[in-house]
Amino acid sequence: MRPLEMNSSYPLTHEAIDDVLTRRSPGNYTLGYMDGETFVVFYVGRSDSDVGRSLHDWVGAPSRYERYAPASKAVWASCRGGHMPLDRPVVGLVQNAETSYTRFAYSYARSADEVYAKQWLNYDAFGGRHGLDNETQPVSPIG
Repeated sequence: MRPLEMNSSYPLTHEAIDDVLTRRSPGNYTLGYMDGETFVVFYVGRSDSDVGRSLHDWVGAPSRYERYAPASKAVWASCRGGHMPLDRPVVGLVQNAETSYTRFAYSYARSADEVYAKQWLNYDAFGGRHGLDNETQPVSPIG
């Protein structure tokens, strides 16, 4: 399974969530900002039952940290002369006046076990505790 596997990012609004997520399903999501044309991820999450409901809970919620800097200072940008490796997710710091996440990306999954595995994959790919706002590493689903 490749990291992210999400098609696009969308505005983190109730309206956009309702328009884009058309079914109730377990799923993964990322939260972040736009830096020019690049969606920069700061948080990796999941829902074991309804990814849309989980995203609604994030609308307007403040980001955990105030890390604002150019994407060139992102963890991935410091590798190999500052160029992003192909097929690697973007993680880093964004210059933004907002204090809450403004964009999301998502993917559906078949089960809580699948979203848990993918959350770990994305958590590691986006820098884990050193590159994300997540308070803790992913926790195994109950049951």
